[in-house]
Amino acid sequence: MFRMLLSAIGIVELLSPDVLIDRAERLALDNPDDCELRPWVVPGARVEGFVFLITVWRSDRSYAAFKRFLGVIGLLALAFPRAYVDYGTKLAYTDANNCQWKPWVYFGTRLIGALYVIIALDELRKD
Repeated sequence: MFRMLLSAIGIVELLSPDVLIDRAERLALDNPDDCELRPWVVPGARVEGFVFLITVWRSDRSYAAFKRFLGVIGLLALAFPRAYVDYGTKLAYTDANNCQWKPWVYFGTRLIGALYVIIALDELRKD
């Protein structure tokens, strides 16, 4: 099931990253119209979607490695949600200081981090 979810995210990122990014901004930012994305973000999302699809479907081994990698990302998001979001904001936005995240974003980042860690631990358990 997780493979299908990653595939759906990968397809959306590959085919219409601007729509996905716009919806995510409207959901998570108090002021999405005041934040300007860096020029590489939309093409980068396309590449990310393509990499998701290749990694998830190339082999069971690459899929397992991807899930273990998510655990590393998840540990960072779980332990340091504010730093994680702030660093990502600086990478993605030309005017990162103007971006005002809704209060739930940091808690949500921590939850997603915990989910990634659980996925990685489950994969490690299988090994």
